Amino acid sequence: MKFSKRERSILIEIIFAVLFSLIYMPFFYEHRLNSMDMAHVSSKAIQITVFAIIYFSAAYALLELSFKQKMIQDERDDMINSKSYKLGYVLYELSLFVFIGVLLTGSSFNKNGAILFFVLVLLLIVSFIKSLFQLYLYRTS
Repeated sequence: MKFSKRERSILIEIIFAVLFSLIYMPFFYEHRLNSMDMAHVSSKAIQITVFAIIYFSAAYALLELSFKQKMIQDERDDMINSKSYKLGYVLYELSLFVFIGVLLTGSSFNKNGAILFFVLVLLLIVSFIKSLFQLYLYRTS
């Protein structure tokens, strides 16, 4: 199966979401039931930022080296981006309502760690689904 430059760019985003969930989500899962120390969370945020910068820099540099031609933006790309970002926005809104509902019911989300874990899981799922939908639209249209 041959992927275009744009499809590989989307795959880079999907792989990042998977790597993030495998590398960093266990930390937030382990600390979800106790209150988190802000110094510990800030050091983890710095690690995540450095990881993201290195990952995306290396991945997009390799992408540019392997595909010399320039990506051309046309109406099809605008339509696919619009549809995928619309889905992402709807999912963000839905997850916001779910998050508010969970907070209002007061179920086991009385700790800061659980709230942070729940928000990260929602953001990760929405980002992953949006990228998968965008890849699907590029592959089928």
